[in-house]
Amino acid sequence: MRMTNLGRRVYGLGAVVLGVPLLMLGRFAAVGQAVPAHMPGQQALAYASAGVLIVAGLAVNLRRTQAIGALALCALFGLRVLILVLPHALAKPLEWVSWEDVAEQTAAALGGLVAYSQASGDAPLAVGETRATALARFARPAFGLCLVVFGISEFVYSKFTASMVPAWAPPSQFFWTYVTGAAQIAAGLAILSGVRARLAAIALTAMYLGFSLVVHLPRVIAHPEKPMSWSENGLNLVLAGAAWALADSLLRAKPKG
Repeated sequence: MRMTNLGRRVYGLGAVVLGVPLLMLGRFAAVGQAVPAHMPGQQALAYASAGVLIVAGLAVNLRRTQAIGALALCALFGLRVLILVLPHALAKPLEWVSWEDVAEQTAAALGGLVAYSQASGDAPLAVGETRATALARFARPAFGLCLVVFGISEFVYSKFTASMVPAWAPPSQFFWTYVTGAAQIAAGLAILSGVRARLAAIALTAMYLGFSLVVHLPRVIAHPEKPMSWSENGLNLVLAGAAWALADSLLRAKPKG
């Protein structure tokens, strides 16, 4: 297995983990997804969304279906942005958590877009430019902006974030809250500007994978009956895979000399 395939595989795995509790419960609220109360057929939509997450996530990990799986996940997360989280953020612009939701779903959609560009091959679009290069050029600044939002959220909701940091981690839970917030802002600015963008994406991938190992996976093991533990771990894996796929695309986008 080539190392450049691993980002897509982590992205697909995260989608499957996201879909499992949604499929078991059939309720968006159970996994922390806000859906307007007036929206009809919510249970059917929940099951359909879970089905897409699981099937497409598995498809991303199969050679013949990886492109269509990545595109399906990009579409699903993109629809969530347009139909669910963005209207809520625009209706309540002073609620920072609404913009954090927009950034999370947007970053997840961008991960699918980059994964699709890699899985579908490097077909030329213009002189000296491939599909992967073109999509990475679009995804890079958008993903960087999302990271800045994530970093600010760590400071805005520092008490909640600190509660998720293991109490045994020295020197304190708030220390790691502020460090991870600053790290995401710094990575976002680097990716947004293009200065050391690939190094920032690699460091970000390592940090998100560390979150899964140190924070989220132990919570799933300790409380497997809690759907939010699965959902948080799944979203974190999706973001880790997206960052990894972006790092791979930035490597391909480098001019050959």
